[in-house]
Amino acid sequence: MAAEWQTLPGADVILRASGGKEFRAHKLILSLASPVFRDMFTVPQQLPTEPSQLPIVDVNDPPEVLEAFLRIIYPTRGPLVDDIETSTSVLRLADKYDAGVVLDVYMDHLPSMSSNLLPIQVYAILCACGREEEAGAVARRISFASLKTLKSNPLLQLITGTHYQRLVSFVTARDEMMREIVERHRLRIQNDEWNYACPTEAAHELYSGTIVHSLQAAFEANPCIQVTEALGVVSSHPLSPCKSDCKYDSQGLRDYAEGLLKRLVRMAETLPWGS
Repeated sequence: MAAEWQTLPGADVILRASGGKEFRAHKLILSLASPVFRDMFTVPQQLPTEPSQLPIVDVNDPPEVLEAFLRIIYPTRGPLVDDIETSTSVLRLADKYDAGVVLDVYMDHLPSMSSNLLPIQVYAILCACGREEEAGAVARRISFASLKTLKSNPLLQLITGTHYQRLVSFVTARDEMMREIVERHRLRIQNDEWNYACPTEAAHELYSGTIVHSLQAAFEANPCIQVTEALGVVSSHPLSPCKSDCKYDSQGLRDYAEGLLKRLVRMAETLPWGS
C-alpha cells in the first residue's frame, strides 16, 4: 500500500524522515489532515536547486512511524497498524501534528483491536484520542498488577499526568473496597457464624476460607472476571459434606461464592470514576 500512495501523481513536497528516508507527499492532503502541516506550508520554503526537484521538509520522525501515519491520512490507506508499540508512536505523531483524523481512524478500529490488547492498553489509546468517558469504562477492567507495569510501558507516553493519577486513584480505591468486603466474609467464617451446622468440621471453615481468598486473587488478577469462571474455584477444591443436612453442601458453597463475587463485580461497576 505504501507503494500505491507513493506513486500518486501530483506530489509537490518530500518529507524526509530520520535516517534520510524520503516520502513523496501532497501538500493539500497533509494540510487537510494536519493544521501543523498547513501552517508549515504557509512559510516560504527554500527553492530546490533544480527545477525538477521537489522541496524537502525535514521532519526527523522515524521512517516506519511516518509511513504508518501517512498511510492513514491518505485516501488509499491500507490496514491500520495494530501492534501496540507502532500504534503508540503513530498516536504520538498524531498529537505532534494535531491530526485528528488519525485519532478518529483509531477509534473506528479500536473495537476490532481490543481483542488483542490489554485493558490498560485500550485505556491509554482512549486517553490519547480524548475519549474520557470510554476510558473510564475500560478502567474498571484494569487490574492492580497491570497498573504497576505501566511505569515501564511505552504507552505511558500517551497518558498525561492527570490520566495516570486518575487511574491510580480509581484502582486503589476499588481494591481497598474489595479487600474490605472480602475481609468481612473471612471474619464471618473465622467467628463460626457459618459453622453452627457442623461445629466439629474444621475442614469446612478452611474450605470456605479458601474460596474467599481464591475469589479475591481471581478478582485482583481480572476485575471483570465472569461469575461462571470464578465458580471453578469451588469445584477445584472438592470436599464432601459430613452429613446430609450440612450447611456446606456443594450447592450452598456455590451460592456463597457466587454471591460474594457478584458483590465484588457490582462494587467495581458502580464505583464513581474520578473527575
